[in-house]
Amino acid sequence: MTGMNEHTPQKRGPGRPRKTEAGNTKGALQQAALRLFARNGYAGTSIRAIAREVELSESVLYAHFASKQAIFDAILAEHGPQRPLDAAAGVDAGLAESDPPAYLRQLVRAFLDDWDRYDARLLISLMARDGLLHGPALQQALTATRDAAGEMFDRWITTGHLRADLGTPHELALSFTGPIGLNRILHLHAEATAHERTTAREEILHHVETFINAAFLPGTHPEHPPLG
Repeated sequence: MTGMNEHTPQKRGPGRPRKTEAGNTKGALQQAALRLFARNGYAGTSIRAIAREVELSESVLYAHFASKQAIFDAILAEHGPQRPLDAAAGVDAGLAESDPPAYLRQLVRAFLDDWDRYDARLLISLMARDGLLHGPALQQALTATRDAAGEMFDRWITTGHLRADLGTPHELALSFTGPIGLNRILHLHAEATAHERTTAREEILHHVETFINAAFLPGTHPEHPPLG
């Protein structure tokens, strides 16, 4: 409520953090909004509901965000489709030249670890609920991911690691990334059970091994055990 004192005690709902526990107010507001967006949809979530979720007044919320759209944009910037590309920064880049299959395994594992975060799974639920799976943000991110994979495969074809008779680098990128993205959307969402998430991870890693065995030339890389 606009006139409510932000320090007025309120009964705390299940799972709702106290203001003193929230720490970063802006971050707490984003997390609350993400939970509510995923549960009720963007249109079904009000500024008042977001503020109440963290026991703050609307005036405090507006001190951090100009609008509900601004909160949504901040969520996409932090947890959105571009984040897996950021996760790739933690993978040993040297493996891309010395052992491409090992690099692919580490890269996909980094993606899976990031996608299994609850906030990341909430975002998938939100995008599915509000029809954002067909929106420009996801399309741009998918294009960027496929382009990056295509450039990587093109380089490995040139260096003699990857077979050149299976298709163009772009076609290989589509065949590699497609099943991974589909598994994420279908099985790595907020309502997914632990069993579903484990199964999705296993299926994605199996797909990676199948791709490696089919697409890489034998004897062009050291032997590494598949990721578990």
